[in-house]
Amino acid sequence: MIQVKFTSSGQEITKICNICRCHIEDLTVEDIMVKKPSDAIIKDKDGNEITRTELPNDLKVCQCENC
Repeated sequence: MIQVKFTSSGQEITKICNICRCHIEDLTVEDIMVKKPSDAIIKDKDGNEITRTELPNDLKVCQCENC
């Protein structure tokens, strides 16, 4: 699952285990960005268009090596 924490220095986006809630990986906004049907063109930091319309399964259901 994805966890977002807002801190005084900004935000932290992490991928955590759905079972034990341990930290798996740090993420960026671009990792979780999805495009809803519209005429807007959304690009990542490298200028590539983001075209995915839903999160990949590895971000929806996450499991650490211990679980």
